Amino acid sequence: MKRKILLSFVAILLVSVLIIGLLSINLVKQSYTTELEKRLVTNANLIAAFIGTDDIRPEDPAFSKLADELAEQGQVRMTLMDHQGRVIYDSRADRELMEPHHQRPEMISALQDGIGKEIRYSDTTGQEMMYVAVPVSISGNVGVAYVVRLAMDLQEIDALTKHIVWYLTISLAFGLLIAVVLGFRLIDRIIENIRGIVNMTQRMADGDYDKHIYLESNDEMAELADHFNHMADRLNETIGKLSVSNARFMALLTSLKNPMIALDQHKCITLMNAASENLFNVKAAELQGHHLLELVRDTELDDVIQEVLENQSDQQVEVTLREPAEKTLRMMTSLIREPEDPLKVTGLVILMDDVTEIRKLEKMRSDFVTNVTHELKTPLTSISGFVETLKSGEIEDDETRQRFLDIIEIETERLTRLINDILTLSEIENIRGHEQKVPAAPGDLLEEVISMMETISRHKEVALHREIARNLSEMSLNEDRFKQMMINLIDNAIKYTPEGGKVSVSAYEKYRSLVIRVKDTGIGIPDKDLHRLFERFYRVDKARSKKMGGTGLGLAIVKHIVLSMNGAIRVNSEVGKGTEFVITLPLS
Repeated sequence: MKRKILLSFVAILLVSVLIIGLLSINLVKQSYTTELEKRLVTNANLIAAFIGTDDIRPEDPAFSKLADELAEQGQVRMTLMDHQGRVIYDSRADRELMEPHHQRPEMISALQDGIGKEIRYSDTTGQEMMYVAVPVSISGNVGVAYVVRLAMDLQEIDALTKHIVWYLTISLAFGLLIAVVLGFRLIDRIIENIRGIVNMTQRMADGDYDKHIYLESNDEMAELADHFNHMADRLNETIGKLSVSNARFMALLTSLKNPMIALDQHKCITLMNAASENLFNVKAAELQGHHLLELVRDTELDDVIQEVLENQSDQQVEVTLREPAEKTLRMMTSLIREPEDPLKVTGLVILMDDVTEIRKLEKMRSDFVTNVTHELKTPLTSISGFVETLKSGEIEDDETRQRFLDIIEIETERLTRLINDILTLSEIENIRGHEQKVPAAPGDLLEEVISMMETISRHKEVALHREIARNLSEMSLNEDRFKQMMINLIDNAIKYTPEGGKVSVSAYEKYRSLVIRVKDTGIGIPDKDLHRLFERFYRVDKARSKKMGGTGLGLAIVKHIVLSMNGAIRVNSEVGKGTEFVITLPLS
């Protein structure tokens, strides 16, 4: 940059001096030519007046002598011609050898206009000459008798021009020397100031707004530096406020548990929080600027958003997602408006609430009410029918009457079991985490339950085996719930194991947990029913379950008891080969 400025400075100086020199030379040359022309005209008029008197004639020998003296004193070349252009006298050439001058421009102009002027090259003298010609009239005669022409060479102009060029060259050399020295110092100072400002802008571009620049001058560069310092202070203050605001915003956005997506007017994603990234299993940076349909492939939601943007009214809609996992989301829109112009909408925010579990619970509650109603209605209808029949007195046979009473008793017991199971399930759910627990030995409790169930297994002709590890660690638990859990599992295993089959119960410790396995060689459970096995009133084989007196709540009670003990339960089954329930309970 320094070299460019210096070269530009020198080029401007050279051009300026060149223009001034050319104008000066032209002006001097023009002034000299004008002055010379005036002098020649004056002298020519004097000579013409002198010749026009009667005292002297050009043909006289005395005229040549007088003309030579006048030409020598005036340092001019004098030529006298008649009106036809024939040379009568010339101070520097032999008139005999000279051709007629009637075609010379100055001769023609003198005869036509009364005076002739011309600057041209002379073949006679071999120099650039200025010619002035005036007509001569003899006193007493009419018309032009002679033409006097004075000429002077222009060597003095060339010499003067050379002097001017010489002086200009010396002036230019000194001027360039001084300009280069002073220019170097001035340019160095300017470049240093500019470099300081450039370094400051570079630091500002890198995010450092604490540095300032101070210039030792009182010119515009110092004023520019002051403005930069002020701008840096304002930027530092503004960016500090923005950083704090952005940190708060990001903290708020990160802490927001509900998924949130911001869209622009074209329904393209501008912002996503961490919760939405986790929900859709994507990265916000990958979808920045992409259309919402690339994330949520639901045309109904797209239509709702379009309606919100067009009508500028917030709405709420529920959308069921199929990918990456099936979920039901309640989406609430909120328009983004310009702070300065509330009527201008620049986009919207979608706040999502995962209501999948709520909808599942609502469906489970609805199914539970339906199932309870159905389960209660069936035995009640049966009891009511038999009671009306007995009350009518139409049954006189004691044996028939007794059979009806037995049926009523069976249905009443079934109804009682159902109500007890419902109450038990409700109680487990309501007191979860608050039930009374005492230290107990799980091995002893398992032995008690197995001893109780041996009678049922022998009656069913199903072998009941046990593999209880010795010295199992004590646990803090509710003994009644623990026994109920094991009774339900072992009772189910015996019920669905045909005669001659086997049920085995094992317990051992692993990874600071108690593992209990109840395995049978029964009918097994199809794969399609495994995921619903612990739902209330769900039966794999409804007819068989009712025949065996099941309420459909046994496994649901088992699952809730396991959950109340912070444990986990899983099931492995193969149709025709048997089923195994595995319970894992933490010892601490």
